Amino acid sequence: MDINLWEVVWVVFAAALFAAYLAFLFVVLIDIFRNESLSGLSRTLWVVLLVLLPVLASLAYLFAHGQTMALRTIRGSRADPGTAAAPAPDPTAQVASANELLRQGAITQEEFERLKRHSLQQASGTLPTDAAPRTSAG
Repeated sequence: MDINLWEVVWVVFAAALFAAYLAFLFVVLIDIFRNESLSGLSRTLWVVLLVLLPVLASLAYLFAHGQTMALRTIRGSRADPGTAAAPAPDPTAQVASANELLRQGAITQEEFERLKRHSLQQASGTLPTDAAPRTSAG
Protein backbone atom coordinates (compact mmCIF):
# COMPACT_ATOMS: atom_id res chain seq x y z
CA MET A 1 0.00 0.00 0.00
CA ASP A 2 1.61 3.21 -1.19
CA ILE A 3 1.14 6.33 0.88
CA ASN A 4 1.40 9.55 -1.02
CA LEU A 5 2.84 12.65 0.67
CA TRP A 6 -0.25 14.64 -0.29
CA GLU A 7 -2.48 12.07 1.39
CA VAL A 8 -0.53 12.55 4.63
CA VAL A 9 -0.76 16.33 4.30
CA TRP A 10 -4.52 16.04 3.69
CA VAL A 11 -5.03 13.78 6.72
CA VAL A 12 -3.04 16.14 8.97
CA PHE A 13 -4.96 19.14 7.64
CA ALA A 14 -8.31 17.38 8.13
CA ALA A 15 -7.35 16.36 11.68
CA ALA A 16 -6.33 19.94 12.53
CA LEU A 17 -9.61 21.26 11.11
CA PHE A 18 -11.58 18.69 13.10
CA ALA A 19 -9.72 19.61 16.30
CA ALA A 20 -10.44 23.31 15.70
CA TYR A 21 -14.10 22.48 15.07
CA LEU A 22 -14.34 20.52 18.33
CA ALA A 23 -12.61 23.32 20.23
CA PHE A 24 -15.12 25.80 18.78
CA LEU A 25 -18.03 23.57 19.82
CA PHE A 26 -16.69 23.36 23.37
CA VAL A 27 -16.18 27.13 23.54
CA VAL A 28 -19.78 27.66 22.45
CA LEU A 29 -21.02 25.03 24.92
CA ILE A 30 -19.10 26.61 27.80
CA ASP A 31 -20.40 30.05 26.85
CA ILE A 32 -23.98 28.78 26.84
CA PHE A 33 -23.64 27.91 30.51
CA ARG A 34 -21.70 31.11 31.27
CA ASN A 35 -24.34 33.32 29.67
CA GLU A 36 -26.42 34.73 32.53
CA SER A 37 -29.02 36.21 30.18
CA LEU A 38 -30.18 32.76 29.00
CA SER A 39 -32.92 30.96 30.88
CA GLY A 40 -32.74 27.26 31.64
CA LEU A 41 -35.10 26.43 28.78
CA SER A 42 -33.10 28.40 26.22
CA ARG A 43 -29.87 26.80 27.42
CA THR A 44 -31.48 23.40 26.98
CA LEU A 45 -32.63 24.30 23.47
CA TRP A 46 -29.16 25.52 22.49
CA VAL A 47 -27.54 22.32 23.79
CA VAL A 48 -30.09 20.13 21.95
CA LEU A 49 -29.47 22.12 18.78
CA LEU A 50 -25.71 21.71 19.25
CA VAL A 51 -26.16 17.96 19.48
CA LEU A 52 -28.55 17.66 16.52
CA LEU A 53 -27.15 20.33 14.17
CA PRO A 54 -23.71 21.22 15.53
CA VAL A 55 -22.44 23.40 12.68
CA LEU A 56 -25.63 25.37 12.16
CA ALA A 57 -26.33 25.75 15.88
CA SER A 58 -22.81 26.92 16.71
CA LEU A 59 -22.86 29.47 13.89
CA ALA A 60 -26.35 30.63 14.91
CA TYR A 61 -25.19 31.01 18.53
CA LEU A 62 -22.13 32.92 17.35
CA PHE A 63 -24.30 35.34 15.37
CA ALA A 64 -26.85 35.69 18.16
CA HIS A 65 -24.47 36.00 21.12
CA GLY A 66 -21.03 36.61 19.58
CA GLN A 67 -20.51 40.13 20.91
CA THR A 68 -21.48 39.26 24.47
CA MET A 69 -19.54 36.02 24.17
CA ALA A 70 -16.37 38.02 23.60
CA LEU A 71 -17.15 40.27 26.57
CA ARG A 72 -17.74 37.26 28.84
CA THR A 73 -14.46 35.74 27.71
CA ILE A 74 -12.57 38.96 28.48
CA ARG A 75 -14.32 39.34 31.82
CA GLY A 76 -13.55 35.71 32.68
CA SER A 77 -9.86 36.09 31.87
CA ARG A 78 -9.37 39.07 34.19
CA ALA A 79 -8.36 38.49 37.77
CA ASP A 80 -11.28 38.31 40.17
CA PRO A 81 -11.40 41.51 42.24
CA GLY A 82 -12.13 39.43 45.34
CA THR A 83 -8.80 37.64 44.95
CA ALA A 84 -6.75 40.79 44.35
CA ALA A 85 -3.55 41.20 46.31
CA ALA A 86 -3.99 42.53 49.81
CA PRO A 87 -2.92 46.14 50.29
CA ALA A 88 0.58 46.67 51.56
CA PRO A 89 0.81 46.81 55.36
CA ASP A 90 1.43 50.12 57.05
CA PRO A 91 5.19 50.82 57.07
CA THR A 92 4.92 52.25 60.58
CA ALA A 93 3.47 48.96 61.81
CA GLN A 94 6.18 47.01 59.99
CA VAL A 95 8.95 49.08 61.55
CA ALA A 96 7.31 48.78 64.99
CA SER A 97 7.10 45.01 64.54
CA ALA A 98 10.74 44.84 63.49
CA ASN A 99 11.68 47.02 66.47
CA GLU A 100 9.85 44.60 68.78
CA LEU A 101 11.77 41.69 67.24
CA LEU A 102 15.02 43.60 67.76
CA ARG A 103 14.11 44.33 71.39
CA GLN A 104 13.37 40.63 71.97
CA GLY A 105 16.68 39.64 70.41
CA ALA A 106 15.09 37.70 67.54
CA ILE A 107 16.93 39.79 64.92
CA THR A 108 20.18 41.74 64.84
CA GLN A 109 20.54 45.50 64.45
CA GLU A 110 21.66 44.95 60.84
CA GLU A 111 18.53 42.90 60.06
CA PHE A 112 16.38 45.57 61.73
CA GLU A 113 17.91 48.26 59.51
CA ARG A 114 17.35 46.09 56.42
CA LEU A 115 13.69 45.49 57.36
CA LYS A 116 13.16 49.17 58.10
CA ARG A 117 14.73 50.22 54.79
CA HIS A 118 12.58 47.63 52.96
CA SER A 119 9.38 48.90 54.59
CA LEU A 120 10.18 52.51 53.73
CA GLN A 121 11.02 51.60 50.12
CA GLN A 122 7.69 49.76 49.82
CA ALA A 123 5.83 52.77 51.20
CA SER A 124 7.56 55.16 48.81
CA GLY A 125 6.74 52.94 45.84
CA THR A 126 10.33 52.22 44.86
CA LEU A 127 9.94 48.53 45.72
CA PRO A 128 7.23 46.07 44.62
CA THR A 129 4.83 45.15 47.42
CA ASP A 130 5.45 41.42 46.94
CA ALA A 131 9.25 41.64 47.23
CA ALA A 132 10.55 40.14 50.43
CA PRO A 133 13.43 41.64 52.38
CA ARG A 134 16.66 39.68 52.42
CA THR A 135 17.80 38.41 55.77
CA SER A 136 20.71 36.28 56.77
CA ALA A 137 18.35 33.30 57.25
CA GLY A 138 16.72 33.65 53.81
